[in-house]
Amino acid sequence: MTEQSAALYVHFPYCVSICPYCDFDRQATGFASIPRYVDAVATEIAGQRRRPIHSVFFGGGTPSLMGPEQVERLLSAARQSLDVLPGCEISLEANPGECSPERLAGFRMAGVDRLSIGVQSLHDPTLALLGRRHSAEEARTAYRAAREGGFDNVNLDLMLGLPGMEVSGWLETLDGAIELGPEHLSCYILTVDERVPMGRDVASGRLRLPDDDAVAEQYEATAARLAGAGYERYEVSNWARPAWACRHNLTYWRDEPFIGVGAGAAGWLDGVRTKNTPSPRRYMASIAAGAVERVEAERPTRLTQAEDFLALGLRLREGIEPRQFEARFGMSLSEALGDVTEQLIQAGCLESVADRLRIAEGSVLVTNELLLRLHEALAQGVPYAGDEPTRSGDASLQPSAEQQQVALPI
Repeated sequence: MTEQSAALYVHFPYCVSICPYCDFDRQATGFASIPRYVDAVATEIAGQRRRPIHSVFFGGGTPSLMGPEQVERLLSAARQSLDVLPGCEISLEANPGECSPERLAGFRMAGVDRLSIGVQSLHDPTLALLGRRHSAEEARTAYRAAREGGFDNVNLDLMLGLPGMEVSGWLETLDGAIELGPEHLSCYILTVDERVPMGRDVASGRLRLPDDDAVAEQYEATAARLAGAGYERYEVSNWARPAWACRHNLTYWRDEPFIGVGAGAAGWLDGVRTKNTPSPRRYMASIAAGAVERVEAERPTRLTQAEDFLALGLRLREGIEPRQFEARFGMSLSEALGDVTEQLIQAGCLESVADRLRIAEGSVLVTNELLLRLHEALAQGVPYAGDEPTRSGDASLQPSAEQQQVALPI
């Protein structure tokens, strides 16, 4: 039986500066340790069990701060230790400030074939509000540099629902991005955590986010504009030209296995969800000691896995396949959810198309509310008594004494 292929996520936590809305694992210090960090990640990759890999994604942080030779080193480690499949999608996130044609050509020569540029906005005052270090013109220059560097698969990250944003201003950015002609556009609605500076400003009233109706208007305008430009929405926040959907993104939404390497990287492999320590210092020390320190490692309950299957799959336009749910969990969706599915179909919130269940186009913005309804039904329908998540009872999940962090052998 052929083993299911997995994705490889490589986390690079260093940034030149920290954006006020960002709550990812990242730091704006310690740049002298980057070579040692790359060495540690290469070692972690080398310790993986050999398995087929269909995508590699360098995320962060700001992975474009690495030199092309460092990216090549990590890809070489992956090819030596893993079965990197022909046609494997290899993506790298980049800030416009690191996007010279020469640098991008170096990444392309190293094996990267998909570039994701963190544009966020094509409106200079908005970029200043977001703490971005580039201008709108520098973002456009970065896109042109990607083309000059040999990339024929480019994504632009954009943000809507920002403080003070109106539909007209958002569409100026969106139309500017469409005019550039990328293969893929990620359009994220801003959400802020109260622990980050922008979140504290929103909580205190110093900044005001658009209300739900205004955000809905921006999102609906996005969907209409991109559909008219030939882009297909394949996930709530992601649009692509036909055949250009991100394979790595689809790995997450289809609840497929992925390996996470680097400080703060998460993984879902062999029935275990993991997260490495987010501290680069602790991460490098643990690798040097022969084990990767983890802050999370557990086998989710059957109920949690069923919830994840629905929560992830229903974000996709393709939806979920009920037969796959039954094959995985040993019960039909109707057994797991009772009458709720049919009720939501009758209400026009869900629809069954070509033997798949998906959220109706007009209900995309209430996805979270629909998932809550489904999860409440799952809690009644999926038996899980005694199926508690495994944290430390398994010999492969050994917590350390200090912070119940988990170190697994490399």
